[in-house]
Amino acid sequence: MKQTPGRPGRRPGRAPSLTRDAVAEAALAEGLAVFSMPGVAARLGVSHSTLYRYVDSRDDLVRAAIERAAARTGWPPADLPWRELLTAFADAVWAACDAFPGLAEVLLTTPAAPPVMVDRLGGYGVALVRAGLSTRDAAVAVDFVGDLVLSSAVAMRGLDRTVPDAAGTPRTAREQYRDAWAAAPPGARPFEAEFAAEETWHGRGWFDDKLAIFLDGLATRITPETPRPPL
Repeated sequence: MKQTPGRPGRRPGRAPSLTRDAVAEAALAEGLAVFSMPGVAARLGVSHSTLYRYVDSRDDLVRAAIERAAARTGWPPADLPWRELLTAFADAVWAACDAFPGLAEVLLTTPAAPPVMVDRLGGYGVALVRAGLSTRDAAVAVDFVGDLVLSSAVAMRGLDRTVPDAAGTPRTAREQYRDAWAAAPPGARPFEAEFAAEETWHGRGWFDDKLAIFLDGLATRITPETPRPPL
């Protein structure tokens, strides 16, 4: 009697459909600040140990995920006017933080500089120098805008956390901050209404105003190019 051959087992080695980028994508999907190696493995349908064929450690996977997020971000071209360039750069970083939860928190604490980001930011620096900034001011401007986005994104998301108020009632941080300003005596200070306004505690909050103030100040540091005499 002829026997039916058994199903061959998987050959040792890397899963044919798995790559370092696929592992990074799974980490992004799990949440960059909170993922676990077992969780990433389960999402991919592989064993925990299989991941270490593609990454050395969780920290290595964090860096791979940051690189993947940077590669998937729509960066603005460097040939925009300097103010439009920095605004578009800020928008791109904010969009990346929205698209990849946990990215802002991780970028603030992880020493990672993916090549695509180094290349882009270097190009922006060159453009800012051509616009009339010193090399130092150009570097600080790019770094400041990036940090402003990351810290603002973290702060705005933090408003969603629920904590007990003075009476022990669980309420969001947003509600408690807003109500504290709304309860201030009217007219005591000229800006209570700005703090109590609903739009202050949602979306990007005051980020765009902060960015505009910075860009207005940066404009005063631009040295116009000296016109060359005609030949």
